[in-house]
Amino acid sequence: MTKSPLRLAFAVLAACASIGSASAATNLITNGSFESVSQRAGTWSIYSSLAGWQVDTNGVEVRNNVYGEAFDGANFVELDTKKNSAIAQTFATVAGQSYSVSFYYSPRMQVPLNSNDIIVSLNGATQLTATGSGQHQSGNVWKEYSFDFIATGASSTLKFAAGGVSNSFGGSLDKVSVSAVPEPASWATMLVGLVGLGAITRRRLR
Repeated sequence: MTKSPLRLAFAVLAACASIGSASAATNLITNGSFESVSQRAGTWSIYSSLAGWQVDTNGVEVRNNVYGEAFDGANFVELDTKKNSAIAQTFATVAGQSYSVSFYYSPRMQVPLNSNDIIVSLNGATQLTATGSGQHQSGNVWKEYSFDFIATGASSTLKFAAGGVSNSFGGSLDKVSVSAVPEPASWATMLVGLVGLGAITRRRLR
């Protein structure tokens, strides 16, 4: 049975939307908001392991409404336990594919600039340093950081490491995300579909 022009238009639009969402929406990071831990509100603890993440020997500090609130969910992490600490995660990639990394960072309240650095690296190469002064700050002041990369193999490793003074007071991290950037061909398909939808709609209105 032949579809009516209007049904065909909606089918094209739905297919285009699914291409875009499938390409860009999936977060490749496990436990990016650190919600796997049932940390009681108003408390913090140091963990030697955390779902999805490789934790170094100094552990990782999970906080729930302590010296600030999470950006996403209930928990966030501080990467300066008793000493500077680090977490990393290896995730599947496709060589030649572009990816976008994003995360939220806040300096710790009442802590100066030189103690709040978080160094972000990919496959061992530093990408950026998130930093800020928490002096005269109340609670967390979250800021989004992001960068893109092109994968060179079947997996990639993202690492966050405290880089300031190693004194148990440091920057905080939340809502880590990595997603594939839609290929130009996908966007072209979507554009063609939208143009076709417009043409069909115009014909029906005549």
